Amino acid sequence: MHVPPASYRTTYLALRNSTASHTTCRMVVFVACLDVDALCASKIFAGILKRDLIPHRICPVTGYAELKATYGDLEADVTTVVLIGCGALIDLEDYLTSNEGVESDEINESDGREKQVRRKIYVFDSHRPWNLQNVFGTNEVVCFDDGDVDDGLLDKERDAYIKIMMLLGEEEESDTGSSSDSDADRDNDDDDDDDDKLEDHYIDDDAVQDTENFDDDKSEQTNTISSFGKRKSPSSSRSPSPIPQRQKSAKHQLRRECQETVRLYYARGTSYSTPVASQMYTLLSFLGEASNSSLWLSIVGTTAVDKVSPQLYRRLFPLLRDEVKRLNPSASSQLSADDSTLIVQPDYRLFLMRHWSLYDSMIHSSYVTSRLLLWTDDGLKRLHKMLARMGIALQLAREKWTHVDVSLKRELKDRLSGVAEVYGIGNVVRTGVVRKFGYRGIVSAGDAVEGIAALLECGKGHSVVENKENIVKGISAGTTKQDLDWNAVKENWIENFWTSWDALDNIDLLLHGLQRAKILQEAVVRTSTALLEKNQVHILRSFRLSVLKDGPDLELFTNPLTLVRLACWINECKSEQDGRQIPMVMAALDRDRDTYTVVGLPASVLMRKKGGKVVNEDSDDEDEDEEEEEETARNSFGLVFQEVAGETHARVKIDSFESSVIEVRKDDLTSFLEGMTLASIR
Repeated sequence: MHVPPASYRTTYLALRNSTASHTTCRMVVFVACLDVDALCASKIFAGILKRDLIPHRICPVTGYAELKATYGDLEADVTTVVLIGCGALIDLEDYLTSNEGVESDEINESDGREKQVRRKIYVFDSHRPWNLQNVFGTNEVVCFDDGDVDDGLLDKERDAYIKIMMLLGEEEESDTGSSSDSDADRDNDDDDDDDDKLEDHYIDDDAVQDTENFDDDKSEQTNTISSFGKRKSPSSSRSPSPIPQRQKSAKHQLRRECQETVRLYYARGTSYSTPVASQMYTLLSFLGEASNSSLWLSIVGTTAVDKVSPQLYRRLFPLLRDEVKRLNPSASSQLSADDSTLIVQPDYRLFLMRHWSLYDSMIHSSYVTSRLLLWTDDGLKRLHKMLARMGIALQLAREKWTHVDVSLKRELKDRLSGVAEVYGIGNVVRTGVVRKFGYRGIVSAGDAVEGIAALLECGKGHSVVENKENIVKGISAGTTKQDLDWNAVKENWIENFWTSWDALDNIDLLLHGLQRAKILQEAVVRTSTALLEKNQVHILRSFRLSVLKDGPDLELFTNPLTLVRLACWINECKSEQDGRQIPMVMAALDRDRDTYTVVGLPASVLMRKKGGKVVNEDSDDEDEDEEEEEETARNSFGLVFQEVAGETHARVKIDSFESSVIEVRKDDLTSFLEGMTLASIR
């Protein structure tokens, strides 16, 4: 079932009443481990639970396989499970309980009677499309929707899904036994064909294997979870119902049409809806507990989706901006030790400018680099000329921002605006939100995202390699090298999750994350420059491809977050260079595990235009926004990866909460990419 925003409060109160206990923990909260938005949302939700004195356990998970394994090990006292940042794409009731069932039987030792434990699953997830079984087919799964369902955006799919379920139910009721008649068998085969049409884009849950088999010498693929889970159809071994042939044909035609509607709904690819951090703040507002700290977390979580879904950020930011002004009506310029005021002020598409130099923030900004082609000598000359036209000496631009004269800080917006259109960076200045941290300084929401993401990717150690070696030492012997390496990776990610959790309200740790973000961005720029200079970014039919096999920073890009960061940078640069907006596939070698991490990105988002004129993306003119073109695309790589893996028999692991992130065995990458060239990618 689904819950619209207007019912958030009522649903939460019911959840609170069912889990309030002073003796046992009845609630477990699973959080997507590599997601800044989910991290912020879980922090807000944990605050709500602590306020209401609800015992709970936060459990970060790295993928669906770990989610299922941990769910299966839950104590019988746990009656409520909350998923944050995951779960929307799959049939949760079927997947999580496929081995144990929603109702797990526990033998009562005293009298031998069976006792049933029912678990309610609540889902906060911004990934779309919704699995229709979760939204319309069961009351055991409660999906917090952002209003799309009640706004009628899924009316056609809901009607189709309900009709399919009704037709299947009628067939079950009309079945009276088996038959050996050949016509009956043919009718049953037709039913099977109809079921298969609905499942064309799924990997059968029965074929799901453990991740441990990923490294076996087998020709078949290994998938820990399909992108979109499904509900199994009734058995096809039943006999035909004694219904007139004309009526049966009409029902079969209706069922085919409904199945096609559902198939097309899933085949559109994945996208993002309202960030879960924003949904959590909506819940908090309905509970009457909104505060600056929770609003800040919501803004950081929402800003985190700006790179993957900028149109979504542009739609939500005005609401957050108004909320900042409401909770901070008279922001003072005077600081105090405990000042945590939020302020709306001009922000820049420059990387960590307040914590770096102006020059470094420009050459490490994907927005400026892609439009000035800064990886070339001519591009660097253009940057120097632009600074000269702004009246900023190169030596001054290279000084740390905190040491720059106050007059330049005040005039920077006007100076940039004066040359922005000439150099094609018309949207380099936009409106943002910053938070004061007493005398320690201020941090913008965009900078906070970079710092938190860097901690998620690398942790707080001196290097990624050192972090991994420390984790490996803590793992018991007796496992294979492949398993040990993968366990080390997962343990490292979970440790990084808790480091990032602490950094959300610890300014010292956040500032450390900003320093880590600089190191990461330098590696991204260094690696992307090498790939671009060596012409190692190729166009294969309908997408760009780049394969990273070596380099001094190769270890960094085994993390999907860092690899997506690199892929976004390269795709944006190439899109601006050749003017072609096409999808991007990026693969990076993991030497320790003999695998490639592969990510797929939709076409790069260029500036939107209205009548051939560049429009300010942060304009407050609502009429203007309605007339603008939306140049973003859904990500269809989740489905394409599954299809290609099945056709090429490549050994892959599909386990990430992001359906467009997979792992491919090193020996199978070539055949997998060859299959990708023949696939239709939208």
